[in-house]
Amino acid sequence: MNIRVTFLQIIFSFNLFLSGCASLPREPVPITQINNAEVIGIPNIRSWAGEVTEYFQQDIIKSAEQERHHSLSRGEQGIPQYAVLTLSGGAADGAFGAGFLNGWTRTGTRPEFKIVSGISTGALIAPFAFLGADYDNALKKVFTTVNTENIFERLSITNLFTSEALTKTGPLKRLLKQYVTDDMIRQVANVHDQGRRLYIGTANMDAQRPVVWNMGLIAKSNHPSAPQLFRDVMLASASIPAAFPPVYIKVEVNGKDYDEMHTDGGTFAQVFFHGNTLDLKAAARATGFDKKKYPIKDLYIIRNGQQAPEPEHVERKLSKIAARAIESMIKASSHGDLNRIYLTALKQNINYHYVDIPDDYKSEAKEAFDVEEMNRLYQLGYETGQQKDPWQKVPPGPQQYIEKQEHEM
Repeated sequence: MNIRVTFLQIIFSFNLFLSGCASLPREPVPITQINNAEVIGIPNIRSWAGEVTEYFQQDIIKSAEQERHHSLSRGEQGIPQYAVLTLSGGAADGAFGAGFLNGWTRTGTRPEFKIVSGISTGALIAPFAFLGADYDNALKKVFTTVNTENIFERLSITNLFTSEALTKTGPLKRLLKQYVTDDMIRQVANVHDQGRRLYIGTANMDAQRPVVWNMGLIAKSNHPSAPQLFRDVMLASASIPAAFPPVYIKVEVNGKDYDEMHTDGGTFAQVFFHGNTLDLKAAARATGFDKKKYPIKDLYIIRNGQQAPEPEHVERKLSKIAARAIESMIKASSHGDLNRIYLTALKQNINYHYVDIPDDYKSEAKEAFDVEEMNRLYQLGYETGQQKDPWQKVPPGPQQYIEKQEHEM
């Protein structure tokens, strides 16, 4: 069972028990000013998903000028042949995506991506994928040498009365500090200046809206808080609500300081392309490409999980029924995300490539982050990534599974 489902099952069980607990102090942005908040000292680095903003649009147009001085792949008549990578959530299942990327490197066919986007565990993978094969070894270590104790600390029942989550994520913060170094963040800034873009999604809980962060702009900032903000966004994107504590981002409105509560981007989407923060057709026209010469050629989606239905008998027990419902909602949400991205790709003549953990894979995990299980998943991903063509060309859907079951009968 997915770690998110496991935690939410526990949360559901404790909900009534803890409902009378006092809330912790904070200084949230006034509701009427939520749209006006800017990160202190580093403005114009994020956008509401689904909302095209002028500064994001100008940034992607600027990227075309930047790349003219570098070596992104070009096709006929010198037209760029962009590849885009998007990485889903999935907690410990992210080991599959890490292994897949490293296996893909070994084939010699892994492209240099124009855009990399990640959410939840995909947000933890995304900066490594963005920087390319030089960071493959570090990515492998992150997903094959850690266990539950390296991610979170469980709280006692007594401490739950004064906490905003079931755990503390001090270990994960230390892990991010160890691997997402200031030097690595400077490398992200360098790659950003070569015309490539890295986006990570979080959930603004106060606004009840998803947020897309332009991580290269954060990395480029000379503000002293930029490296920590970079890591905080990654942490927030992977912070399952109530299971992990939220991450508070310091912002300002009209010169006054406030905080924003950010959690797991998977609250709103399991995977995203650019979050509809860009008008890519307008950007293409602005950089001299017409509709027939649209530069994005291939979109690759790595789903860190199993998308197929997993039939099983559900016990007549409140927690089991709740967990099953949540697990089903996550799959349904993912189906919607994958199909929405597919339709976007069709409309823009982009080749769609999708891969996930095979349907017949059976987890043997004994804990939330089981190092042996993560190594199994990493190896599976590594072998899959070396296959000649591991990609599905359409998103998985109910009809596909029905036809498969009928064939097997």
